[in-house]
Amino acid sequence: MYYVDSHCHIEDKAFNKVRDSLIKEDLKIITSGVGLGGIKRALECYEKYNIYLTLGFHPADVKADDKIIDRCYNIIKENRDKILAVGEIGMDIKRENYERQKEVFLKFMNLAIEINKPIVLHARGFEEELFKLSETKAMFHCYSGSLELAKDIGESGNLISLSTLVCFSSHHKKLAEKLDIDYLTTETDSPYLSPIKGEKNKPENVKLVVRELAKLKEMDEEEVKDIIYKNTSKFFGRWL
Repeated sequence: MYYVDSHCHIEDKAFNKVRDSLIKEDLKIITSGVGLGGIKRALECYEKYNIYLTLGFHPADVKADDKIIDRCYNIIKENRDKILAVGEIGMDIKRENYERQKEVFLKFMNLAIEINKPIVLHARGFEEELFKLSETKAMFHCYSGSLELAKDIGESGNLISLSTLVCFSSHHKKLAEKLDIDYLTTETDSPYLSPIKGEKNKPENVKLVVRELAKLKEMDEEEVKDIIYKNTSKFFGRWL
């Protein structure tokens, strides 16, 4: 079995000088290319490193011209056989243009339905609304919503991704402790959300998430690792 980083951005320019070192034999990486540049770089990483891939359009970028959004849409559609899911897509409470965010989210969600893929959601501040809006299976990336909603999300066959925030956030520790482990996967969101002060986050730090999850649930670390691997593979419909 492997550790799984179900959501990161190894295509990010922050990794340009160290990207080769991120690949580890005991770690399955799913990188998320968002926006036109990110999508192109993520596809290059997919080919070079034999990693896994999701492609989407981040809510931070919804001010982009429709032509750019349509180019991203078409590239994703053309590469449907290479991706595990459409994402990350969604909405963000700290962004403006609520209606535009919703419009773009629905566009890409409907694409996922058309090509028979799940979605990876960026749902900060809109967890409940996106749960109601989603019409296909969803992974809630870097989930930070309520425990009650998380239980509903998991019980509905969706997946909740706990990030490296669980290493230092009391709210995320509570989520990890209280949620059924069968609802969970792990991620780093690298190069963001580093659990180590002064360092960029990196995919192998997902091991720290597994370690913390095992501690909170009073379980063996290897058992947690194996369950997370199985949960993630089941959600994406293939063994990673």
